[in-house]
Parts: sequence; structure tokens; C-alpha cells
Amino acid sequence: MNTPNPSSAVVEDPLRDPRVVFDVRPIPGRVKHAQIFQRWLDLPVNEFFILLNDHDPVPLRYQFEREFSGAFTWEYVERGPEEFRVKITKLQPVIAPLTLPRGCGSGGHTADPHRDPQVVFDVRPIPGRVKHAQIFQRWLDLPVGKFFVLLNDHDPVPLRYQFEHEFNGAFAWEYLEQGPEEYRVKITKLKAVHAPGELPGGCGCDSPTETVAADVREIDVRGLEPPEPLVRVLDALESLPAGVKLQARTDREPCHLFGEAKERGFSSDCTQQPDGSWLTVLARV
Repeated sequence: MNTPNPSSAVVEDPLRDPRVVFDVRPIPGRVKHAQIFQRWLDLPVNEFFILLNDHDPVPLRYQFEREFSGAFTWEYVERGPEEFRVKITKLQPVIAPLTLPRGCGSGGHTADPHRDPQVVFDVRPIPGRVKHAQIFQRWLDLPVGKFFVLLNDHDPVPLRYQFEHEFNGAFAWEYLEQGPEEYRVKITKLKAVHAPGELPGGCGCDSPTETVAADVREIDVRGLEPPEPLVRVLDALESLPAGVKLQARTDREPCHLFGEAKERGFSSDCTQQPDGSWLTVLARV
């Protein structure tokens, strides 16, 4: 049980009790989400912990919604700028999906036939801004029925979601190794597909397309998979100079952005454009 005792006088603020606070700042990024999910899975129903981080963990919230919709609550206790504290409560028992990043090793490499350099695609040295595009191109170039083994230093969950969005039913995704140092995924091409006009971009890019004028900054996050557009726009808001407006171009109406912007002190005016995209103008209130 990690719920603080209301009668205890040892800790004045129960939400800062070391028994409740889970400080993830020192945890390496490649295993951070795995440890957070495991901490939450280990909770009894109706118990909580306080996640302490040095930035807003928005991507984690969307991963929780994807994996455990309805089984948790997410409540900001503190929202920066130096510390972010989130109260995460477990509402009901759950069974962890097989694809949940757990950060555990998958055992030794005995009898592993998937380490041929001609088969393994090591994407660790590839810059983030072009990584996903190169992965998709490698997969598109495969003959039907063939595969490659993706080698990465963290669980490529967002990439899997992009594959599901762009090529649902045309690929197979099989984990061969799940950390903590290396992640290997066997990605097989099940049927012929038509390549999109523009290959999907990846999360972790250096920066989205951005234009800066004297009083307007424009950011174009079209082509990115949720929650990446929201994360990019919120990052841009955090660094927006005083007196400058932000114009964000997205593929769809950014419904989640409006509430997040309002909480940060920004107004939002969103209109659909002739090309089908959406332009949202954000300004400090």
C-alpha cells in the first residue's frame, strides 16, 4: 500500500512522500517508460504514485491511453518549469499486453538465426529526422514474404503505430529481443503495397519544418503520427518569445491541443484550409 496515512505528521505534503514519489529523471530513456509501466502495473487497484520528471510526459500519457484506456487517471500536481509531477492512479486490474515495453531482457542469444548483417538493419546511428523514412523504405524494398531485423536502442512502439496506420495488414511485427540495451524486431512484408507519395516521418526528429517571421512563428507537423504533432507544438509554445504568435499546421483538427494550450495561457483559433489541412493560431492571452 503506498497511500499516505492521513494521520501521519512526518510528511507535510502527502504527494511528496518519498514512498509515493517515483523520480524518473535519473532513469535512462531507453528503459524509462518500461519502469513506469511496471510501477503502475504493480499497484493495487485504487492506489497511485506521483511521477516526477523534468519535462511534461505527454507521450507517456498517450501511451497509457493506448494501452490501458479507462484503467487509470492522470492528474497534474505540478507543471514545471523545472519539475513536472503527475498523480497516476490505477482504477481497475489489467493484464499487460504482450507488446508493452517492459525493459526486461529476452534471454541469451542461443540459436538466434536473425543476426546476419545482411538481415539486421541497425538504425541506432541514423539521425532521428530521417530514421523512420529509411526504415519504411527498407521495408518497401522487400520482396513479399521477406523480412529484416530492426536493431534499436529503445522500444520502437511509435514506429509500430505508424506501420499500423500506413500499412495495416501488410506487415508482421515480432519482437526478438526487448532490451534493456538492444531491441530487435523482425518486420516482415506480407503483401505488395503502393508506397505513399511521401514517406512517414519519425518521432524524435531534430525539428519539424519551421518558419520564423518578426511576429509569427510557423510550425508544420503534418505527416507525423499522434501524439508527435501535439508534443512538437507544445514544445514550440514553451520556447515562444513574448509577443510572437505560433501558427501550427496539422493534418487534422488538433482537438487535444486546445485544452493544453489554454492551460499554458494561450488562446487558439483553428480553421480548415483549402488543401484539407488545419491551421491553428496560438497567442498568449
